[in-house]
Amino acid sequence: RPHSRKSGRHRKLAEMKLAERNSFPAAARSGFSLMELLLVLALMTVLAAITVPSLQGWQQRLTLEQAASTLQHQITETRLRSIQSGERWLLVLSLPEKTSLQLCPDSPQIIPARFRFPADISWKAMSRHNAVPTSMETIRLVFRPDGTCSDISLQLSDQRGHSLALSLDRLTGSVRINQPASNRV
Repeated sequence: RPHSRKSGRHRKLAEMKLAERNSFPAAARSGFSLMELLLVLALMTVLAAITVPSLQGWQQRLTLEQAASTLQHQITETRLRSIQSGERWLLVLSLPEKTSLQLCPDSPQIIPARFRFPADISWKAMSRHNAVPTSMETIRLVFRPDGTCSDISLQLSDQRGHSLALSLDRLTGSVRINQPASNRV
């Protein structure tokens, strides 16, 4: 029977250890090990490394869309000013200065309106009949009192290669923003 006494003692010791363990407050037993914390920190670092570049691309794309929308608004506004005043109006786009300028050359007393594009946005002009070279640094869009305008398309691009095209309809003066065929997937 010495064997049964040992197993009885071991059982009592195990019960006492279990009772001691259960007698500690829950706060003293809870928590994370160092390995668990390091693992979570490593996972968060990997997720951040994946997420940050895509967020930056999204932000640059949004900047491009806002610039295209603002230019579309300026084109429409310049056309309406020409119709309302009965005079020819110009919208001058300057690539080196990254600005656009609304002006009425026949009425110099009207103060020109200026808009500055974001620094990472560039554009090039494309005539429907290739009459406008793509390397122009200054683009003049002419709006006439009858609502007609220059026959031109503009392609706005950002540094990541995203681009949007603005197309002007010569007869109606309407402006459309669309994605160039090279960007479509």
